[in-house]
This record gives sequence, structure tokens and C-alpha cells, in this order.
Amino acid sequence: MPLLTIILPFFNEEGWIGATIDSLAAQSDQRFRLLLIDNGSTDSGAAEAAIHAAPLGQRATILPCPTPGKIHAMAMGLSWVDTPLVAICDADTHYPPDYVKRIIALFDSDPRAAAVMAIDLYAPQDTAESQQRIAFILRKSRRFAAKCHAGGYAQAFRASALRAAGGFDATRWPYVLEDHEIVHRVMAHGRTVYHHGHVCFPSDRRASRKAVSWTRGERLLYRYAPRSAMNWYFYRFLGRRLAARNSMGIALRRKDWSSTTA
Repeated sequence: MPLLTIILPFFNEEGWIGATIDSLAAQSDQRFRLLLIDNGSTDSGAAEAAIHAAPLGQRATILPCPTPGKIHAMAMGLSWVDTPLVAICDADTHYPPDYVKRIIALFDSDPRAAAVMAIDLYAPQDTAESQQRIAFILRKSRRFAAKCHAGGYAQAFRASALRAAGGFDATRWPYVLEDHEIVHRVMAHGRTVYHHGHVCFPSDRRASRKAVSWTRGERLLYRYAPRSAMNWYFYRFLGRRLAARNSMGIALRRKDWSSTTA
């Protein structure tokens, strides 16, 4: 029986989503279901997804979500989850063959864990660059244990903790950086786990997307503010600043990078 449901929301990911699904289909631990949430694509991404998900058979499902915005797609996906664990993946990220296996093992080894986070790498795992990044993220995760150090492409949750936290809720948080906001809520129900061997490889095409990110000052305040101030930080400080910049979740649909092919 599947232990994990992977929710993969996508919008116009033709040329990228196939390779991501291939990496998931090649997992060494196949105890998962894959929910592909088409958030109103106008390209051939859904057809590409169907072709590459075919080896998973009935364990892969493509669902349409016509309401624009990643958070709406994730909320729809969560409503379909009937497994104890749930992971969020991005359509332009490569997941190594032990990704699912490590998620399940890390939750099994720590009953207090509400979330398991992968470390994002941009070079082969055994290179000095990646080993330095792994060490850096692990240091941050220990020093700032109440904060999120992984993007939405790298997050897995106990489904019970995610639901207890309110799930993906556009009325509560309609802005970008929903990956950090949801981890803030989930951590009220358990700890977050990082592991040196649990990694993934996102595309670097989003590096220039400053319009849908946060400022250096906002990041530093997030890092150093005490956990007791996090409700204030998100709902009275950061949310208002993002709203003033029109950094709503739907802005993530803009694909303003220079290359749109893998």
C-alpha cells in the first residue's frame, strides 16, 4: 500500500515536467502515489505528463485545477490524499532514486517529525560545491531550528500535521513564499528534519525571479526573529509588504526566465 502521496502542481511546464516525472517513476521505493495537478496549462505539458507518468499506471493521476495559483492546486491535491505522508514536488526538479525511500525512513525514525526537508543542490552530490552546501544547510537547520531552509520543491509532511495546521489556504496566505508560511504553521505540530543524504536538484532557471521573492532585510528578519514572533512576522509584517508589492501567489505563473526548454 502507498505510504506517500506526491503532489506535483504544474502550469505550462512543457519540456521540463517529463524529466521530473521520469525521476519519480525511477524511485527505488515505489510505495507512493503521484497526483499531477494541472493548474490551467495552455501548452502541451499535461500531455507530456501523461506520457511520462504511464509507467506508474493507476498510481498516477492527472487532475485539473482551473483556479489560477499554485496554492489552489496544492489544496486540491491535499483533498485527494489518503496516505499518512505527503510530499510537494516541482515540475522542474530532479529527484534522486532514493528520494521517496529517505522520506519514509526519516519519518519512521522520528515520531516527533512533522516535516522532512530535502537539501537543494546545483551540482553533483559528491562535488565539493554540493558538500559545502549540505554542511551549510545542516548548520542553519541546527542554529535556526524553528525556521524553514527548503523550498516547496523539497518538502514532505505528515498528512495529519499538515491538515492540523490548516493545510494550503489561499484565504490565510495568498502571497508568494507560501512554502515558508506553511512550514511555520506545521512546526506547531512537530519538528522539521534535515539529513545530509536527503537532497534534490532544482532547476536554476528561477534564480532571477526577484519580483516574487523577499528582500534581504525581510530574509534576515525571518532568520533572527524568535519563534514567538513568527505569527507577527508573517501575518502583520511580511504579508502586508508582499501585498504592497503585488507579490501574490499567482505571480509564480510568470515564466520570465530566458530559457523555457530543458
